[in-house]
Amino acid sequence: MFATVAGSGVLGLLIYAGFFYTNLRRTSSRVEPQELRPSFPTQAKAEQEAERWVEDGGSYAVITTQRVRRTVPLSRQERRKLELLADEKRRARIEAEYEACLDQAATNLAKELCSFQQIPSRGDSTAAGDDETSDLPTTKVIEEVQSQTRLHPRRACNPVSSYRRFNCIEFDVERDEEINDEQQNSLEISAYLQFRY
Repeated sequence: MFATVAGSGVLGLLIYAGFFYTNLRRTSSRVEPQELRPSFPTQAKAEQEAERWVEDGGSYAVITTQRVRRTVPLSRQERRKLELLADEKRRARIEAEYEACLDQAATNLAKELCSFQQIPSRGDSTAAGDDETSDLPTTKVIEEVQSQTRLHPRRACNPVSSYRRFNCIEFDVERDEEINDEQQNSLEISAYLQFRY
């Protein structure tokens, strides 16, 4: 009687252990990276599947910006503004010289002559005006921000023929997301996959 009870107890434990082991294998087979290492009959088939996986992953955009300086001709309005500024400077200089002449004049006649002494010291007025106008710039330098967008695949695969497989990775970036150069250099890997043959 005791042997029967002990035998049935051991049998029960064995059955329980069998169920436990079967259940463990079933759950662990899901966790096991079987899906992460699919196997194919030929290299061509594995490569085809790897390329399809890369294509299905979509792409992301890297936006590169740079500042560019270039020279452009002045518009008529800008040129006219510079001419008006040059005229104002010339007028201010003449008035300052006239005031200095009046301060130094000892007689009324000398003061009257001050208005005639402004230009002769510098030559003909037209020539002086033309000379200053010709010194005005005809161009200006502008700075522009130019941006360039390049598309990159979110997934990439490398063949490892010595191990008969393609090692593939997926970057941690959303499909069609726009990032800059610095962000691209610090991208992390979110998934790893092998296509074996």
